[in-house]
Amino acid sequence: MTLSVCFATLASSHLQPHYLALSYSYFDAVNPMRLKFTVFLLALNIIAFGLISFLGKRAQQTDPNMGGLSGQIGREIVEADRIEIRGQGLEAPRILIRNGSTWSISEPMQWSANYFAVNRILNQLQFLEEEASFSVDELENTGQSLADYGLENPLIELTIANQNDALTLRIGTLTEIGNNVYLLGPEEKDIFVVSRQVIDGLLIDLGDLRTRGIFDIPVFEVEALNLQIKSPASVGNGDNKVRVARTSTGWNFEAPLTAQANPDLVANTINTLTAAKVIRFIEQEAIDPVLQGLESPFMRVTIQGNKRRQTLLIGNRDTTAREGAAYYAKLEDNPTIFTVESNAFDELREAQEALRERNFMSFNPKALTAINISQAERQIRLQRIETGTWQVIESRTSTDIRPRRADPEIIQQLITDLSELRAISFPLDNPSTADLERLGFNQARRSVVLTAGDKDEQILLLAQPENENDKLFARSNRNEFIYEVDRRSTIALLPLNALHYRNRELDALPEAAVITSIKLEDLETGATLFDHSLGNETALWPNALSEVDEEQRAPILALLSELRKLKVKNYLKDGFTDEGYVMDAETTRPWKYRLSAEITLPGGATKRVDTRSYVFTKRRSGTLQFGGSMLHDSIFEIQQSTLDSLFELTDTMVLPPEMEEAPLPAQPTLAPLGEPTPTPNQ
Repeated sequence: MTLSVCFATLASSHLQPHYLALSYSYFDAVNPMRLKFTVFLLALNIIAFGLISFLGKRAQQTDPNMGGLSGQIGREIVEADRIEIRGQGLEAPRILIRNGSTWSISEPMQWSANYFAVNRILNQLQFLEEEASFSVDELENTGQSLADYGLENPLIELTIANQNDALTLRIGTLTEIGNNVYLLGPEEKDIFVVSRQVIDGLLIDLGDLRTRGIFDIPVFEVEALNLQIKSPASVGNGDNKVRVARTSTGWNFEAPLTAQANPDLVANTINTLTAAKVIRFIEQEAIDPVLQGLESPFMRVTIQGNKRRQTLLIGNRDTTAREGAAYYAKLEDNPTIFTVESNAFDELREAQEALRERNFMSFNPKALTAINISQAERQIRLQRIETGTWQVIESRTSTDIRPRRADPEIIQQLITDLSELRAISFPLDNPSTADLERLGFNQARRSVVLTAGDKDEQILLLAQPENENDKLFARSNRNEFIYEVDRRSTIALLPLNALHYRNRELDALPEAAVITSIKLEDLETGATLFDHSLGNETALWPNALSEVDEEQRAPILALLSELRKLKVKNYLKDGFTDEGYVMDAETTRPWKYRLSAEITLPGGATKRVDTRSYVFTKRRSGTLQFGGSMLHDSIFEIQQSTLDSLFELTDTMVLPPEMEEAPLPAQPTLAPLGEPTPTPNQ
C-alpha cells in the first residue's frame, strides 16, 4: 500500500500546479495526453498492489517471528473443515469433515466423530513446536534424500483443508536420539523434528475417534417422536404407527389416535433415546443387512427436530449378546451397522399405552360449584354455598331433603381424588353401544357430575360387568375412551352415605362462652364420677381444680378443652335414641356415661345459661367408643383424644403389683417331687 501511495503522491505533486495554471482551452487540447497518463497511473497502482500482496504472503511464510512450524500451519488449522489422514500407519485412510461446529467421519465409515478427540488432534497441531529444523536443500547437499527420513513413503500423510486452501504434512521415522519424529513442512522445503506425541494423536484408535452417540438432535429441539412397529404375523401385515408431537401445553398423540400424552413419560423416553449409545460397531466384512434384519426392520424410530429429522432402524436381536440384550441397528441413509441395548426399544413396543396420560379427569377445582354422586335413585348432592363453604344433601325421594354442613377436609380430599383418578389400562378407544352394555354402563355403579358455573359439566361414569367383579371401568363425557381403574380404591372414594361428608365438628362454642360446671355420671349405677364448678366466672379451671388429684385433673382439663370445639371421628347414624346405639335388630349398645356442662353464653342485658350433654357407651376397644347427642340428633364414633380422657376417668381395672411398682408377694416354697415309681411291665 505504501508503494501505491508514493506513486500517487508523486504524480499529483508534479501535476497539480500545472493543472491549476492551465486554461480550459489548453486542457481540451491535451485531453489524449491526460488519458494516457491516467492509464499509466492505473497500471502502476495494479503493479504496486500485486507486489504488496506477494511480498506480504512471502513475509508470512518466512518471517521467523511467526513461531516456526506452528506459525506456518496455525491459520489453516483454525479454519480447517476437512482433515485427511493416510499412510503406512493406518489400515485405511481416514477423512474427517466439519459441518458447522460438528465433525463427522466419511471414511472408512460414515459416522459422527468424537468432538473431543478431533479437537485434541487440532490443538496438538496448532501448538506444535519443533526441536530443530533444516531445509531440504541442505539434505540434498549431504547426499541424503527424503527416503532416509521416512518422508518419501511416510508413516502418516496429513492434509488439512478449508474452502480456499489446503496444506499437507508428512511424518516419517523416529529420530535416533530423543522420542521425536521427522516432519516435512507444508511447502516441502523444510524438515522439522517434532515430538512423537503428534503421531499418537493422529493414530488414535478408530473406536475412540468415532462417537458412540446415535442421535445428535438435542432434547430441547425435539418436536415429535414417530414410531413404526411391525405387527406380529399372527396379528396381520399392517404396521403400528405411533406419533407423539409437542404442543403449547405438553405432548399429544396424533396417531393412531388423538389423545393426551403424559409429558413426563414422553420426556423421559426422548431423554433415553437421545442418550442411547452404540455397544459395538459391526466390521465391514461382517455386515449382512438381510441376516441382521435391517432390510425389513421391525421398528423405525424417528426423532424430529427443528427442520431436521433422524431415523433409527432396529433389526434382529444380536445372538452374540448376553441373553439377547441387544439389537442390530443403523441410521437411515447410513450404511454403518451397530448394536444397541434392547431395553429402551422393547419398551417402545407398548408406547401407545405406556406414554398415554392416565389422569383423565381434567377440571378446575376452584371453579366447582356442585358435585352430585348417584346410583339408581339414591343421590348425594354436595353444593358450594355463597359463603364458600360446602353443604351435603342426601335425597332418596323428592321430599326427603336434609341439608348438613359438609366437612371441608373431606370435600377437599374428594376433589383431589377425582382430579388424580388414574387409568390402569385403556381397554377400548372407540367403544360400540354393545361394548358399553357389556361393560355395564347402562347400569352404572356410580355417576359423578361435576358442575362449574351454570353449564359446564363433566360427567364420570363407573361401571362393572356382571361377570367381572374384580374390574371397574370408567368413562367421561369429554371423550369416547374407556378406562380401567382400580375397583376397590375408586368405589371407596365415592361413598353413597351423606354421613361420610358431614362436618366432623359437631359443636363449637363462641369465644366469649364460659363453661361454669362439668359433670360425669354413670348411667347404669346412677353414681356421679365427678362434679366440678368454676365458682367465679372470671376464675380459671386449672385453679378451680387445684385440689383434684393429678390423675383426674389432666383428663378433666382435656375434656373442658374439647367441649369448646367438639369433633367426632365418624358419624354413624342420623337420629338419637335414648336406649343407646342400635346397630341392628339384635344388637344395641346402651349408653353408659353422660358428660354434661353448663355454659354461660354472652347476650344482651342478661347472660344466657345453656347446657350441653353427651352420652357414651362403654369403650369397645382401644380405638372405638360410641357417643350420641340429643341436641344434634346424631350418633357417632368419638375421637381418640376424647376416648383416652374418658378412659382415664372411668377405668376401674385393677393393675397388677408390678405395674404399680409395689413389692411382689412372697411365693410359697414348693416341696420337691419324689422319685418316680416304676410301672410294672404288662
